[in-house]
Amino acid sequence: MKNTRISFVDLQAQNAEIKDDVDAAFAQIHRTTSYIGGEAVVGFEQEFAAYLDAPYVVGVSSGTDALRIALLAAGIGAGDEVITVPMTFIATAEAIVQSGAAVTFVDIDASTGNMSPEALQSYLAAGKYRSVNGPKAIMPVHLYGAPAPMSELRAIAEAHGLKIIEDACQAHGARVALESGWVRAGTAGTAGCFSFYPGKNLGAWGEGGAIATHDPELAARASWLRDHGRISHYAHRECGYNARLDSLQAAVLRAKLKRLDRWNAQRRGIAERYRELLAAIEIVAPLETTSYSESCHHLFVVRCEAREQLRAALNAASIDCGIHYPIPLHLQPAFAGEGYARGDFPNSELLADAVLSLPMHPHLRESELTRIGKVVADFAMACAPRAESHRALGAR
Repeated sequence: MKNTRISFVDLQAQNAEIKDDVDAAFAQIHRTTSYIGGEAVVGFEQEFAAYLDAPYVVGVSSGTDALRIALLAAGIGAGDEVITVPMTFIATAEAIVQSGAAVTFVDIDASTGNMSPEALQSYLAAGKYRSVNGPKAIMPVHLYGAPAPMSELRAIAEAHGLKIIEDACQAHGARVALESGWVRAGTAGTAGCFSFYPGKNLGAWGEGGAIATHDPELAARASWLRDHGRISHYAHRECGYNARLDSLQAAVLRAKLKRLDRWNAQRRGIAERYRELLAAIEIVAPLETTSYSESCHHLFVVRCEAREQLRAALNAASIDCGIHYPIPLHLQPAFAGEGYARGDFPNSELLADAVLSLPMHPHLRESELTRIGKVVADFAMACAPRAESHRALGAR
C-alpha cells in the first residue's frame, strides 16, 4: 500500500480554521467596496503593531517592498553601504541594490545560520569599505525563524553609527533577548520587515508585507513611499511606489494573526519532537538553538553531507522536503559583478551545501513525524557502513 504524501506545508488546514472569519470580512469589504486601504488594512496594522508591541506598522505589498521601502525611509541610498549575509533569499540583497546602496556580505555563524557578530566586527575594523560613504546600515536576517544575536549586533551598530533594518520575513512571532528583556523579532532595530507570502507563519492568500518601527518619521515616510509618495489625494511629496497592502489580504492576515501564537506553539512542539527523533542520528544534525532567542520555526532545517541522497529517500517515501538555500548570494549570477568568489564566506558555503528542510507546519500529526523520523533513521543506518569504510580508508 502506497504511503499518503506528507506535505511540506498544509495551507488547506489553515484555511479551514479561518474560513468563517474571512468570509465575514470579505462580505464587509464587498459591501463597502474598500478594496484599497480602508478598515481592513488599518485594522490589521493596528493589531499587528499591538502584537509586536511596536508603535507603528505600515502594511505594504510584499516582503521585498518592506525591505526596500524601510531602507529608503531610513535615508539609505546611493553611495551608502548596507551589510548583510549571503545565506538568505535573494530579496534581502535585492532590496539593498534597489535602494541604490551597495550590498556587502559578511559570513554567518555556521551553527545557527545567522549573522556572525565577529565577522561583522572584523569587516568594520578593517575599514576597507565598498562604497563612497561607507556602511550606513546592517541587515541581519532571522533565518528560518530563529532570531539573529541582536544584543551583540546592536552594540556593534551603535559603536559604528549604523542603523539596523531587520529582515524578519521568516520570523513572525519569534522573540529575542535584549538587555532590557525579551522582544519580538523585528522590533529590536531601526525597522523590522515582514513578508506575508502564503507559506509564512503569518501568510496571506497572495503577496503582502509590513514594516514595524518605533520611529514616527520613518513610519510616515514609509507610508507615503508605499503610495506614490502621496501625502494627500493629489499631493505627492516625492516619487514613491505602488506598494500598498491589499484589503483582501489584510482580512486574511487579521484572521490568522488571532491564531499565530497557538500555531507557533504547535510548531515549537513539532520542532522538539523532531529533535527527539533525530537525537541519535549523527549524520543529520538540526541547526542549533540559542539561549538568546525563541524561534517561531518557520522551517525545521537539518544539515547532512549526503543531502541529495537523504532528499531522494524522503521523496521516495512520499515525504516533501526543501532546500533553503542551495546557492549563497555571493555565488549567484545576479551578484557576479560584486567581486566575490567561492571561499570568501566558508560558513555560508558549507551550510548551503548541507541544509535540508523537513516538513514543518502546525497541523503535522505524530504519526507523520514518526514516519519522517523512521525514514531519516533508516537512511542513516544505510549510510553508516559507508561512513565507517571512508573513515577506515582515511586512517591508513
